[in-house]
Amino acid sequence: MFDVFGFYKFEKIKSLKKNKSFLQNYLFKKNVRGTIILAPEGINATISGKAIDLKITINKIKKKFLNIRII
Repeated sequence: MFDVFGFYKFEKIKSLKKNKSFLQNYLFKKNVRGTIILAPEGINATISGKAIDLKITINKIKKKFLNIRII
């Protein structure tokens, strides 16, 4: 079974190419798939994967990019 998680956050993001490459590699290794849009003004994503992989990935994104409060 797979879970789906969607989020967005308006926050300045620097080094877009470097961060895009990091995310692609990280998501591939964790078997998480979906769409993540990185822009200078923020991030928008819908990702899917096994619950444990998704949880680890969400925490990594939070630490790397922003302070996302999950409700």
